[in-house]
Amino acid sequence: MRKFEDFLSKAKETYHEALKLLARGDFLDAAEKSWWAVELMRKALLVSVRIPPEKAESLEFSLPIFERLLKAIERRDLLREYYRFNSCLHVMGFYRMLTSEEEIAKTLEEVDTWIRNIENIAKKLSGVNLSKVVELMDEALRIKREILKANVKYHEALSKISELIRQTTSK
Repeated sequence: MRKFEDFLSKAKETYHEALKLLARGDFLDAAEKSWWAVELMRKALLVSVRIPPEKAESLEFSLPIFERLLKAIERRDLLREYYRFNSCLHVMGFYRMLTSEEEIAKTLEEVDTWIRNIENIAKKLSGVNLSKVVELMDEALRIKREILKANVKYHEALSKISELIRQTTSK
């Protein structure tokens, strides 16, 4: 079972790989590696509060918990940075190749501070046990899937109504 220390060491190793890529001028891969380091730290924080590693690996499962945890400890700033890193490095940087090289380099410096902040929070919260959240989140995801299925059925019914109205009025 992966532990906090495993995620932490992998995040730091990945971040240092990103810095090496940046030094070589490989901005795109540096952006993606640094985003991966951010993701590893998100998982590290969750594992530190007793969210099972396999649950922390699932973004659908763990992101809502991560958000609520940072809000609960009044660190919305770190949450905003997480989303900014996602946009700047991952989506606009790596996938769309729209983030400038200068912005990638600047953002990589900020990732280092963010990693240290998350590490400090994880260590402070290491006595916190949020394992009871797992069952509730599983239930929330089950409900979400039911809602999505019902939404599809709802729109299918509306489509049938529209089609019936079209057929009836076109005669």
